[in-house]
Amino acid sequence: MQPLEITRFLQKFAAGTNTEAEHQQFTEWLNRAPVTEVEKTLDQYHAIISTNDFSSTAADPLVVSHIEAALDQYELGKPDEYRKIRLLPWRRFTKIAAAILILFVSATAVWLSIRKSTFTSSAPLVNNSRRAENELLPGGNKATLTLSNGSVISLDDVKNGKIAQQGNALVNKSANGQLVYKTLEAKPGEIVFNTLTTPRGGQYNLILPDGSEVWLNAASSIKYPTAFVSNERKVEISGEAYFEIAHNAAKPFIVSVNGMEVKVLGTHFNINAYNDEATVKTSLLEGSVSLTKAGTTVTLQPGQQAQLASGGNVKVINDVDMDEVVAWKNGSFSFNRADLQTVMRQIARWYDVDIRYEGKIPERLFGGKIDRNSNASEVLKILEESKVHFSIEGKKIIVKP
Repeated sequence: MQPLEITRFLQKFAAGTNTEAEHQQFTEWLNRAPVTEVEKTLDQYHAIISTNDFSSTAADPLVVSHIEAALDQYELGKPDEYRKIRLLPWRRFTKIAAAILILFVSATAVWLSIRKSTFTSSAPLVNNSRRAENELLPGGNKATLTLSNGSVISLDDVKNGKIAQQGNALVNKSANGQLVYKTLEAKPGEIVFNTLTTPRGGQYNLILPDGSEVWLNAASSIKYPTAFVSNERKVEISGEAYFEIAHNAAKPFIVSVNGMEVKVLGTHFNINAYNDEATVKTSLLEGSVSLTKAGTTVTLQPGQQAQLASGGNVKVINDVDMDEVVAWKNGSFSFNRADLQTVMRQIARWYDVDIRYEGKIPERLFGGKIDRNSNASEVLKILEESKVHFSIEGKKIIVKP
């Protein structure tokens, strides 16, 4: 495109009057353009909207609402030198000025926004009135504690303070909803095991006797001793958990999951081991961990992820987006080119619903973040921008092309 054509398109785009053919032509040019030309284009667009009032125009509300996520995802598929320079200068643009970046999203993908208040939708909603009647609320702090004698305590209902004494440890529920173990005496005492379990639609935070902290995602569990008295600290999990391990060189911390052992001294890592996922993913944020499966040991460094397939093979992935990995712990759904089934599995666990597909499953890729405190209808409303449709029937979400 020539400079004059670019200027005309930017003016039309800001006013919401560009045609689809013009949009496509500009997108093709922008994907081939040098970095310097793209920056000039962004400056030019910024100048256009700064000198005109486009705040109430019809300039693609989907673009405006999805800016933040697009900025984070734009570097996908771009050269390394492009990614390095865009992080600093581009953040200076206003939200609408940066809207131009969304043009890179293909017709088969949608980028999601964490800002519920700025989201506006032009896509029709399926069964909207019915959805309002059957609103699905987000999950929260919900879990049960199974004591060594088999008795089960609902942590949703129990009051803050002392819950029980197990072996040589006192079990407390703190005011901020944590389950905290405190060793009463230095002597070993009786070794007993407790199990913390979250339902679908639940999550919980646990502080173990050694001070290590564990966050359980929905539909997960952890079995652990109430005191670590041997030469190792060993727990067993299912589902997904994030760990921040208290350092103790004399007592390595071991997580047993699906026949694999993850061994650490003191580190931050996440394990996703849901039965309905294709692989068990161990992601390392800080420190170092070693994974052992069937006699084979793999060591991870920060930023790496080990993927254990059902056949027993372990593959190590570099430069993993750890913000995406632990987004659930920090209150968000986060997707990076995730397919629809992956997205819906997370929704099913968090909103405690079943998913049913009608017709051919749409081939869509999703990226960006959504607040996990959103009601299900708000999440589905955003997803429907990708030409996927939903309806809610009781505790079931119906997915339609």
